[in-house]
Amino acid sequence: MLTASSPARSAPRRGWIPALFLFFLAPLFGEYLLGNLRISDLALLPFLALLYGLGAIVIRETARRMGRGHGTMLGFAVAYALFEEGIVDQMLFNPAYYPGQVEDMQTMVLGLDLWLTLIVTGMHAIWSITIPIILTESLFRRHGNNPWFGQWGFAVVWLTFALGSAWLTWVIWKDSGFFASPPQVIAAVLAIALVLALTVWLGRRSDRFKSLRPPAPMLVGLLAFAATSGFMLTDSLQAWPRFGAAALVAIASMTVLARWCRHETWSRLHTLAACGGAIATYAWLGAVMQPETGAKQAIDHAGTAAIVLSATALWGLSWRKARSAN
Repeated sequence: MLTASSPARSAPRRGWIPALFLFFLAPLFGEYLLGNLRISDLALLPFLALLYGLGAIVIRETARRMGRGHGTMLGFAVAYALFEEGIVDQMLFNPAYYPGQVEDMQTMVLGLDLWLTLIVTGMHAIWSITIPIILTESLFRRHGNNPWFGQWGFAVVWLTFALGSAWLTWVIWKDSGFFASPPQVIAAVLAIALVLALTVWLGRRSDRFKSLRPPAPMLVGLLAFAATSGFMLTDSLQAWPRFGAAALVAIASMTVLARWCRHETWSRLHTLAACGGAIATYAWLGAVMQPETGAKQAIDHAGTAAIVLSATALWGLSWRKARSAN
């Protein structure tokens, strides 16, 4: 899901339009396409967008101002996932965050479940952040790789994201009564800093990585579907085999993808094909997922179908635009 980037230039006019689109697309993909929330819970969307949407915008704008592409965005998205789940809602440390979480926590090390951490990090990094950014940039191609905001607008986005995250942290704490211990919070902050530093460092050394000729875009999409579905299906395993399988899929997939995207034949169609495979995984998961907020009613099943069709249509439009540009 990586493409070459160009140095940041002055922000184009009306950059707020794609930013607003991404603001709502990120939480729609992150929670509603997955089926973690019902369509009848759509009133939560603006509040989720303060975290997901603004987080995606901050990541996109920061990477583009650095002259970086989707690889750096994916790395930043991993840091975002640790920030959301370790600092804001603190699900990584709260065993009672959702029903049945204790049963899911079978690979504990120093008070942290490794499988759960890996799964939620991958989910947020891929589906909540990176894919919405790629689709938005594909749909608003005339903005190119330019920043969407000027310096003041960028500062306002960052400030709003920080304030919104702080407010959500307080709301979740008041609702759950749980707050992580100081060592846990410090560990989360250090992990976020490490991921950010590693992402920046790897971006500077990316020209030293060997490339590998990618297969046709459609095959890339099928492999992405198989890999992301396999990653999520590790939930059916128990204890350490589930973590081992999830880690193996994640490491192998990211290694191959990183080598493919460095090859000169890698194109926008390859990037979108990889996104399409991952979107298909969330589509079938959304059909079988039991939402956190209660059982689905008829309107929620209809809403799931509508979200899947909308996501497919957005991907199809992005694909059409990419093909017409080639």
